[in-house]
Amino acid sequence: MNLHNIHTVSRYEAKLLRRSWLFRIFAILSLLVITFFHLTTQANLFWYQWNMVAMSSSIPFVNIYIFNIAQSVIAIFLAGSFLKRDQKLDTAEVVYVRPMSNADYVIGKSWGIIKVFISLNILALLVAAFINLYVSESPFNLLPYVFYLLTLSIPSLVFILGLSFMVMCFVKNQAVTFVILLGYIGVTLFYLGNIEHGAFDFFALTLPNIFSDISGHPVLSDYLLQRSSFLLLGISLLSFTIALVKRLPHHPKKRILLNTLGIIILLLGIGANLSYLWQFRHNDTLRNRYIEKYQAYNSHDKVNLLSEELIYSQKGNQIFVDAHLTVQNRNHRKINSVLIYLNPTLQVTEVSHEGTKLPFKRDEQILVIDKELTPYQIVDLQIRYEGKVSENIGYLEVQDEEYYDTQTGSSILRFGKRYAFVQNDFTLLTPEVLWYPVTFPPMNPEAPYNIQKNFTHFSLKVIPTEKQTVLSQGTSSQSGDTIIFHNTHRLPSISLAIGNYEKKSITVDSVLFELYHFKGHDYFSKEFTNLKDTLGSIISDIKNQYESRKNRVYPFEKLILAETPVSFASYVRNWKGYSEFIQPEIAFIPERGTTLPSGNFKLAKKMQRQRGGGPNRGTIDETEIETRVLRDFITWCFLNESKYEETGNLFVNSIFSSGWNGTSKLNPFDFSGFYFNHANFIYSHNFPVMDILLNTMFKQEENDPWSRWRRRFSGMSDAQKASAFLKEKSFEQAVLDRSLSPEVFYEMLKLKGNYLRNYLTSQIPLADYNKFMTQFMKDYQFKEINFTVLNNSFMRKFNINLMDFIPQWYTINQTPLFIVKGINADKVVVDDYTKYVVQFKIHNPTEVEGIVSVNIEEGEWGRRGRGRQQEKPLQHYIIPAKSYKEIKTLCDERPRNIDINTNIAQNIPSDIVYNFSKINTETKEMTTGMFNTDATLFEYNPKDIIVDNEDQNFHLIESNQKTTLQSIFKKPQEDKYKNLTTWMPPTRWTATVGTNFYGEYINSGYYKKTGNGNNKAEWIAQIETPGFYEVFVYNARIVWGWRREESNMQYYTVKHDDGEEEVSIETNENTQDWVSLGSFHFSPGEAKVILSDKGSNPNQVIYADAVRWVFQNKEK
Repeated sequence: MNLHNIHTVSRYEAKLLRRSWLFRIFAILSLLVITFFHLTTQANLFWYQWNMVAMSSSIPFVNIYIFNIAQSVIAIFLAGSFLKRDQKLDTAEVVYVRPMSNADYVIGKSWGIIKVFISLNILALLVAAFINLYVSESPFNLLPYVFYLLTLSIPSLVFILGLSFMVMCFVKNQAVTFVILLGYIGVTLFYLGNIEHGAFDFFALTLPNIFSDISGHPVLSDYLLQRSSFLLLGISLLSFTIALVKRLPHHPKKRILLNTLGIIILLLGIGANLSYLWQFRHNDTLRNRYIEKYQAYNSHDKVNLLSEELIYSQKGNQIFVDAHLTVQNRNHRKINSVLIYLNPTLQVTEVSHEGTKLPFKRDEQILVIDKELTPYQIVDLQIRYEGKVSENIGYLEVQDEEYYDTQTGSSILRFGKRYAFVQNDFTLLTPEVLWYPVTFPPMNPEAPYNIQKNFTHFSLKVIPTEKQTVLSQGTSSQSGDTIIFHNTHRLPSISLAIGNYEKKSITVDSVLFELYHFKGHDYFSKEFTNLKDTLGSIISDIKNQYESRKNRVYPFEKLILAETPVSFASYVRNWKGYSEFIQPEIAFIPERGTTLPSGNFKLAKKMQRQRGGGPNRGTIDETEIETRVLRDFITWCFLNESKYEETGNLFVNSIFSSGWNGTSKLNPFDFSGFYFNHANFIYSHNFPVMDILLNTMFKQEENDPWSRWRRRFSGMSDAQKASAFLKEKSFEQAVLDRSLSPEVFYEMLKLKGNYLRNYLTSQIPLADYNKFMTQFMKDYQFKEINFTVLNNSFMRKFNINLMDFIPQWYTINQTPLFIVKGINADKVVVDDYTKYVVQFKIHNPTEVEGIVSVNIEEGEWGRRGRGRQQEKPLQHYIIPAKSYKEIKTLCDERPRNIDINTNIAQNIPSDIVYNFSKINTETKEMTTGMFNTDATLFEYNPKDIIVDNEDQNFHLIESNQKTTLQSIFKKPQEDKYKNLTTWMPPTRWTATVGTNFYGEYINSGYYKKTGNGNNKAEWIAQIETPGFYEVFVYNARIVWGWRREESNMQYYTVKHDDGEEEVSIETNENTQDWVSLGSFHFSPGEAKVILSDKGSNPNQVIYADAVRWVFQNKEK
């Protein structure tokens, strides 16, 4: 191998490449695409997501992310075309005639291409750096620019070049080579990255790769293994290419040498990839072993942990702890050993009792201490241990798909997942990793909800190695070099954070609020300079409003917000009710608020200014703007139980998506855990889910307008899926069903909890119920409570035995369905006052009873705030099986609308809504309540025929649809009903549900974007009585907040005895009712109405719901 020859070839190859118009066009396009993507998603010129700019490595990563894909496509074309060119043309003749080996030639050729691409890559990075420094809020750091170039871009380029040369040598057809390699890139982009932890993804798009300013790269060793594997594979393919090139004949020994070298490098690359995969297999093995240990000791008697004092020190990545425990045997029998749970990689050096060493056995995370305890005996134990903390012990019950998922929403940034940190400059330990001894297992793999919570008197002494800030629960003090934390309350757990923090604090309503952020991470103070004097009152107002809605008072004396590395991860698990981000007294928040939904304060202020200004809106001052932004941030980040996030891939969505791909997720930063889960524990051996269910029920507001609105327009929501599950299976079965997603099961907890509350408040006043439950939980705060105690107290207060209802409520595997008809409102004039009676009839045809909750909003639309002020309390009615009932309610103000929530039922959606646009009738009847009624209104009437889109006589007629790239790579969706998205409607008929649509118990319809008339919907009625019928179509009323859609036309064709007639109607949004198409004569047999997808404007949405034929007379 001659370096001079290699240099000569590479120099000529680079010149030829730079002169190539193909390369120039690709280079310019790549730079334009990269610049466009930076400017639209990461520059402060437009709206942008905060998580795309919060970290210093965000912009360089996105730059290399896109360039990596672009350069691979360019390299395929150039590599193939250059090999083909060398065989046919004389552009490289000056090189061919030189006396050099094939190795010199191929290496020089590859190095020439690589040099040009590195130069182009550096140019793209310079564009990114300019945007980073001058038109973006992202902090600048040079290291990621260099790191991603060397580890992300170059290995991909070497691999794809080697693969291109190799395929070209074998296939010997340029076009076929292009198809094969472009197909391979497509498969890698859309499939390979999501299997085997990205081991086969040469782009490394799904590998965690975002740097934290505090902890660095999330998984550096694993990442470098994967990247080195593709670099070595690329080099090996180039070695094989040298042996295959037909330029000069090879000496047999040289061919053997080249092939041997290629095989050795190939094996090294495969070994690196296997080593990368082995890490995950090893983790899986450990996690399964830990689960088995939990199962093996699950039936052993446990002791209660009364108090625990920890003395903690640390050296590097190892911890040293001296734990003093006081435990009690609350079993009714003697136990021969004490079980302790501790992180499996921590080495126990000594266990003693009153100075006497005790024998013990270690079985992974189980510590078995040879010590007998008689019933209710209390003993003190001392345990000394040291070592590294394994992160694999945490979240064992989380499914692998979620546990290893590296994506956050739709972001292309992969932040990684770390569950504990023990290093010189930062430490973070939560109860999930068992860093201190406990006596109850933190999870139960066989029955996740059968978990015992232990409230303990904790004290912690920490000896930091440097002058760092130490955070934990309780009041802190310092004695010499030791930080001491003393807790006045018994707590279920404690956590520990040590780092270089800066502190900000304020006392509000006797609660000390502390914010700890890393040095240099105060990006927010400059955005709230006008709130120095009013911050306390703002926080107090938000806190008081929240506590009023939840009927709880914050139970602790302080609340800490502590910043953590962005890679620190946790999950909301239903059996726990909160994530590890929310600890007693402490909320751990991500670095620079990266993954918080409202962390972009500067942009939020800009949007508030735009909303506040403009015609007829006036202006708002900076103080009000900052107040609004802070309120929104606290509310959306910490006071909501769920969050909405886009799914898929931001880059792919922006190219292929025809709508917003969003989903609802449980909010891991929900503060309700402070008020409920960390303050009480109600246990029941027969109903182990009772604690989390009651806490979930307590968190729900009795009459939440926002929740009602979401139920109306959420399609087949998680709540609907939960209700559908209960149609055939019991709540008891659901508790053990691991296939249910956390979001669906959480909605089931809410449904069953609300059903229990509604059942009780149908018999006792809501105010009395709330007062009792609030006082009971306050009386037993920071204690474990047997459910029997709650039941006995409830019986003494209300003379209602919960056990008369709960067993059936827990085991029933059926749900009712409700058919509601005859909704009406009448005026009642009494002397000089006008009142209103709202009435409706309801039928439950099933074998099980159910509960409906009725909400009536009163007041005229034009009177601001009036309707909300006059909203009547929810009324709950138990509807027996096989019954017909009439319900009447008296209103003091004019009723605006009625919302009938069917709770747990087969109705989709669960709410039935009716708007009282006109009230013309009067009555003198003022009797209210629930009464028996007959079945007349619910019987079939052959002279009033309704065909709904759910009926068999409804058909969709669709023209042949072209298969799009999006449909090829889009994951199949199982739900029949999709969310209604009028701003980006689908191009095909799509089923959706909503309260605006017609239906007996499934209020659904089809909708699509207007077309050319080739896609139709057809309704067929079977006419029995000949004569004239007036034909109606049901017109849904779709309103999105203040947005008013323009009037649109829908075109129907009515087929009747005299032929067919085209009728158009104006779908005005203020009309939600039956709209007449006219009167027509029909003979016995089929009658058809056909809707065309042709509209009156290109952005129109076409709706297909129900058609009605109402008999008039027989005369023709």
